[in-house]
Amino acid sequence: MKKLYTLLLLFVVAVSTQSQVVISQVYGGGGNSGATYSNDFIELFNRGTTSQSLNGWSVQYTSANGPTTGTNWAVTNLPNITLLPGQYFLIQEAAGTTPVLALPTPDLDGVTCGCTYTSSTTPTISTTGLTMSANNGKVILSNLTVAETTADPSGVNIMDKVAYGNTTTSGYEGSGPTGTALTASTSASRLSSGCTDTNNNAADFQTGLPTPRNTATTVTVCSTAPSLAISSPLNGTTFNPNTTSVTVNIAVSNFTVAFGAGHIHYSVDGGTVVMKYDTAPIVLSGLSAGSHTVNVSLVNASHLPLSPPVNATVQFTIASFTNVANLAALRADVIANGAGKYYQIASNPIVTFKRANRNQKYIQDATAGIVIDDALATITTTMVAGDAITGLQGQSLLYNGLLELTPISNATIASSGNTVTPQVVTIASVLANPESYESELLQINGVTFDTTTSTTFAANTNYTITAPTATIFRTVFSATEVNYITQTIPTTATNIVAYLGKNTVSVATAPNLYFVSRSLADINLATNINAISGLSVYPNPVKNGVFYINTNANAERIVTVFDVLGKQVFNTKTSDNEINVSSLNAGVYMIEITEEGKTVTKKLVIE
Repeated sequence: MKKLYTLLLLFVVAVSTQSQVVISQVYGGGGNSGATYSNDFIELFNRGTTSQSLNGWSVQYTSANGPTTGTNWAVTNLPNITLLPGQYFLIQEAAGTTPVLALPTPDLDGVTCGCTYTSSTTPTISTTGLTMSANNGKVILSNLTVAETTADPSGVNIMDKVAYGNTTTSGYEGSGPTGTALTASTSASRLSSGCTDTNNNAADFQTGLPTPRNTATTVTVCSTAPSLAISSPLNGTTFNPNTTSVTVNIAVSNFTVAFGAGHIHYSVDGGTVVMKYDTAPIVLSGLSAGSHTVNVSLVNASHLPLSPPVNATVQFTIASFTNVANLAALRADVIANGAGKYYQIASNPIVTFKRANRNQKYIQDATAGIVIDDALATITTTMVAGDAITGLQGQSLLYNGLLELTPISNATIASSGNTVTPQVVTIASVLANPESYESELLQINGVTFDTTTSTTFAANTNYTITAPTATIFRTVFSATEVNYITQTIPTTATNIVAYLGKNTVSVATAPNLYFVSRSLADINLATNINAISGLSVYPNPVKNGVFYINTNANAERIVTVFDVLGKQVFNTKTSDNEINVSSLNAGVYMIEITEEGKTVTKKLVIE
């Protein structure tokens, strides 16, 4: 028996002195819009107690579901360097198109070293470095430089592998990938400064701000004492209001969790302590809106805390909806309280334009307009222009100053075939109060384009409008989305229908405010649709059910009122100035006035 103990002790000592280099951090958003750093990077860490040579080793990358047919993993060969215990190694990879902050001095520059190979089956040297996805991908550390070919490499040559993001179907360690899609401003980093390694990407990594470290960084000595960490959710995470279940991933090192031995105690919101005899994720269900706290601790077989205590805590919040009557109320709340809240919209906005790019939809009710940005295709109902949306829920977002709504659930169609009559405005009035017109269909009369530098529209280009007020027309939409790219720019004054766009990025190619149209028809409106001279509508808001219309001609006119869905609710042909709409409920409407062949559309508020 004594001999057996001696053998076990020798085995434990052998394991504890074994070198163990791991992938400690990955970042693929380098140089993207909103990026923290200009370059992608892969960080290695020696969490062992002995030095390790990296000579003949490589890091390799492929897409979340790669490699595709005819390709291998892309390879960066590592140099003949010895990594000391607790030392980091920073590998700089491809740069994006938006230079921002440079990485700390990389220990290996995959861009310039001539050691990075493309993913073709016939490897060739790349001068760009590994180009990694900003959101989801796979990285391996191999003790060979031969490119891997399978989606989920394994064997004695694979020293470590990390699948980052949330859509990878293979190529991860343990139960799943790191769990959260990365962004241009987040990386996936190994817990405990790189020391945690339970061979489970889902438990061993957390998502947060990139913190690249190199061989000059102070070494981190990994403790052999029991440790406990919560990898997700991150402390302070806010979940959307439809969330009722949250998975808490835990990582335990240097401690055996088993029935009849040491194990885990946890509680939720100070409630009953639950005993847990494995390290599988803790799945919490039936959660309500508000703040929640999960406390986790390691205990011995007698249910007593370890000495010293080993605990972990995470706090998260399930948000509540802010219910708003319409898009104008949503805009007002964002102006007052900032973006990021979740909204449930009572009105039924109408789709005025649909884009393939990020499944975007421009929508508008009688009060305002907004862009739905649906990159994850959360709205599964097929919608086209003219569809009125019901059940719209989403989170507000300011993208370069433009207010957008990211949906968090599917929405359905309330009605189809609706039309939205553009509001006739002047450029001066729009530029004076852009929040009231952003992403809304507007009609601007008498527009003159500057054609001295170009006579045709090109994609993603700015064009100066010289009259009636100087501003910018920008071709934001692609040639596959609109039909006026390559078409002739009007050389005489024309009436246009356009959205007001916004971009707070101060660069020449992206003006702060600009107008953009949906089609050639929007740019070549009939020139007889001119503003009615001397038109005034008052009082607006309407009180006591009566308002008045005055014009210079005071001729016979047609007055039509539409509700929020574009449905006609009032129509009269009259020479009287007084218009009685006492039959209409309080609310926001659109009024269309036609006199002597000229038409103007305005908002009308009835109190």
